[in-house]
Amino acid sequence: MNWLLWLLAFVGLGVPVGSLTIDRVFGIPARTQWKYWGVPSLIAFLIALFGGLASDNGVAALILWGIVSGVLATAALDIVRLFGHHILHAFPLDMPQMFGTIAYGLAPQLQRNVIGQMVKFLSEAPEEQRRMMMAERLRAIAGMSEPLRQAVVGAMQRGLAQLPEDRRQTVMSTQLGVLTDLAPQERRAIMAAMDVAMAGQAQPTYAQPRGLPKIPMDLARRFFSVALPQTWQEAGLPPAKPTLAGYIWHFIIGVTFAVTYNLLFGHGTWALAFGWGIFVWAAMMIAMPPMMPLIKFPWWFPIVPFVAHIAMAIPIGYVALNFISPAAHAASLVGALGWLP
Repeated sequence: MNWLLWLLAFVGLGVPVGSLTIDRVFGIPARTQWKYWGVPSLIAFLIALFGGLASDNGVAALILWGIVSGVLATAALDIVRLFGHHILHAFPLDMPQMFGTIAYGLAPQLQRNVIGQMVKFLSEAPEEQRRMMMAERLRAIAGMSEPLRQAVVGAMQRGLAQLPEDRRQTVMSTQLGVLTDLAPQERRAIMAAMDVAMAGQAQPTYAQPRGLPKIPMDLARRFFSVALPQTWQEAGLPPAKPTLAGYIWHFIIGVTFAVTYNLLFGHGTWALAFGWGIFVWAAMMIAMPPMMPLIKFPWWFPIVPFVAHIAMAIPIGYVALNFISPAAHAASLVGALGWLP
């Protein structure tokens, strides 16, 4: 087994899902990450592929069959996922469309427009509910760092400006009443951010506004359904462009999971294939809350992704069991260690 080529392959495999996770959790734009380590990691992966082809040591076969099974696996996953999204309303949005929005560097604008939809929702809510929700949010905003506080207040002011006059006055009246009930330091922080926003100096930030009260997933779905196309329109993008970019990213992530499976397990077993699908599903369930911190996911949310990842495991297991040769299996981790015949 050529351990150097095997390790080089893994350098490239971590970029697609790793850059997405780092973008959403740590606020480092994926485009910035790709700029600095996208090309080097791609070169490392290509060296592993073509080096494996040149030496015929089995690494290339594991990679190529992983690409085939990864495309099939992602298609199988999407049959379940899209049914869940469109029919069962089991996701807050079509996730690859979010990926495409991130790929175009529009995450701050999307966050701003989602906050604008929240302001619109508050303007339509009964007075008691509006006051309670606004009090929770203003207290949370007061505790944010100054750039993030200014960005959120600026997004709220922008949302206010898009309301009809009567609703705008209603929200502003409630807001003034809530401000008088805040502690003096909280009120000063909010008022200072409002001054910056009114002067047009509040800038969107890439970091997510963590700490705001969570909203139910069905309400988030309603907000995203308006905020996503609004964001694309403001950026002058036809919907097809971010959608295509997002689905390409989505399929590349699926391919990396399949190639990783082959490199680790070779021809594997059906138990390993389904275990791999469950592992990827569990990792997604752990990652979703920090990646989408403002959404309160319902208890049943994991069900559709679980079924989708079981569907994903079927092509991965079938291709590995039926098309990976003994020589290629020997180039995998378990093959090199002799754990599977």
